[in-house]
Amino acid sequence: MSRLENKVAIVTGSGSGIGAAIAKRFAEEGAKVVLADVNDKSVIKIKEEIEQANGTAEYIVGDISSEEIAKSISDFAVEKFGKLDILVNNAGYAGPSDPAEQFNSEEFDKIYKVNAYGTFYMIKHAVTYMKENKSGSIVNVGSNSTLTPTDYPGYASSKGAVRTMSYTFSGILAKDKIRVNALIPGTTRTPMVQAIFDNPELAKKYIETIPLGEVVEPEDLANGALYLASDEARRVTGTELVVDAGMSL
Repeated sequence: MSRLENKVAIVTGSGSGIGAAIAKRFAEEGAKVVLADVNDKSVIKIKEEIEQANGTAEYIVGDISSEEIAKSISDFAVEKFGKLDILVNNAGYAGPSDPAEQFNSEEFDKIYKVNAYGTFYMIKHAVTYMKENKSGSIVNVGSNSTLTPTDYPGYASSKGAVRTMSYTFSGILAKDKIRVNALIPGTTRTPMVQAIFDNPELAKKYIETIPLGEVVEPEDLANGALYLASDEARRVTGTELVVDAGMSL
């Protein structure tokens, strides 16, 4: 039996990168997946790829920084598939790496609205349906920028909020048998950072800084998310799984 058989999962930010890898992995393991992203073309492409591999997926386009849209994503999942078992809060926005004293307040607001507010809104409305099941798994994707020095103060601090929410909600929701855990990626080979790897000299220098000497791939995060979402982790809550090839050591 597949590890997510008969489960319904929402994966936000699933149009590319880590989110797309998680959505595909979940579908491979039998989940019915709701893809949520702000980019309609990319999320339609992922839906088609899942269906070509005999998986099941639907998609919804929207920005989770709006509470109304965040709610509509959970409503959509239940409308399409009848219930909601798993939520992966992967959608995020990094913003610029400007020096702190030059950081644009509008950009800072946008980072927090997507990363912190969006995560909160998604949890708030997903748990209504999970409580009906008397079970559920929430995986919040953080960042190892909260564990290491970084040039992204807005992004790192917003992901710090995500880490804190994960721990706090795990205690609040335990009585409802809803598990909440955080998945902490290091720099991962996604389109956002592909420029590093397109330059052989730059890529070599970068890889030399990684203790395991290997770049984290989206599939590595997908495997971590799969474990946390599955019944194999049925007694795991309030914890973090760091997948960064040792970068935060």
